[in-house]
Amino acid sequence: MNNSLSTLELLSNELLINIFRYLNTVDIFQSFYNLNFRFNTTIQSLDNHHLTISENNYKINFNVFSHYINSLTITGEIDINLYYFKNIRHLILHFPSTKLLEQLNYNILPHLEYLSIPDMLFGMSPIYQKIFSSTFPNLKSCNLYGFETIETILTWTQTASLRILKIGLIDYHVYKSILHACPNLYYFKLKMFQSYLKLSNIYEHFNLKKLEIHSDINDWYYNDQLIDIFLQCVPNLEQLSIDRIISVSKIVELIPDYNWLASIISLHLSSLQYFNFCLHLEYHYEVLQFLSTEIRRLLRQLFFNAHQNHYQSRFIIT
Repeated sequence: MNNSLSTLELLSNELLINIFRYLNTVDIFQSFYNLNFRFNTTIQSLDNHHLTISENNYKINFNVFSHYINSLTITGEIDINLYYFKNIRHLILHFPSTKLLEQLNYNILPHLEYLSIPDMLFGMSPIYQKIFSSTFPNLKSCNLYGFETIETILTWTQTASLRILKIGLIDYHVYKSILHACPNLYYFKLKMFQSYLKLSNIYEHFNLKKLEIHSDINDWYYNDQLIDIFLQCVPNLEQLSIDRIISVSKIVELIPDYNWLASIISLHLSSLQYFNFCLHLEYHYEVLQFLSTEIRRLLRQLFFNAHQNHYQSRFIIT
């Protein structure tokens, strides 16, 4: 061990830093920390300490080095006190416990810049609303696409720093509240919930440039009305992606006069540069023959004819 240590000590700080970047954070601290002042200083200078906590290692004493962790991933319903990780800027939670979610606030995580909870969570609406009512002044990116909720969020704290947001099922009222609370939002990905409430009081957000809408609403014409109102709020949009679903049995009635959102885009999005449309077909094996090459070709032709090269467009059938 002494010979190995002596050999390492002959290396420059730059080489030591490069070596440490390939090692697990736990191994770095357990093997090299507190050996001498130089190693301590070098390890502390690293700005990419990442730690993954799972059922395999959650009993390790992380308190010794937790305040040096910049990026933290927690997998499973593990009860960890996030107070010891006050300096983290990047947090990913896979299937977290309610106790863990309840710790998501500024007092515990004052430097948080990225939050991701990507997995499907059910019955979490109170926690969902708690997250949005918290204040994270440094938060730049938030991925809550796995949350499945249709409840209107009444309180969304002003979050001027937020630039990227991915979120689960929301209606127009939540959509409008988010745009109002996040004036610098650049990229917004959402799942659209079919709302029967009166849609009024359009709020315009001028900084959003990229919008992705996923919709499972089978009523296409009503869905178009919702998309119309959503797009009225973002006049400076440059990239639009629509992900929709339709039953194969309804394609015949759709084909003759549907204009594939071209009129809505023309009316509201004069700055649009890219339009992606992904069409998911629902079918049973007994009607599989209906999905002929000719039908697919016709759908593509009608789509591109509708948009007539006013912007770059892409049409995907799955």
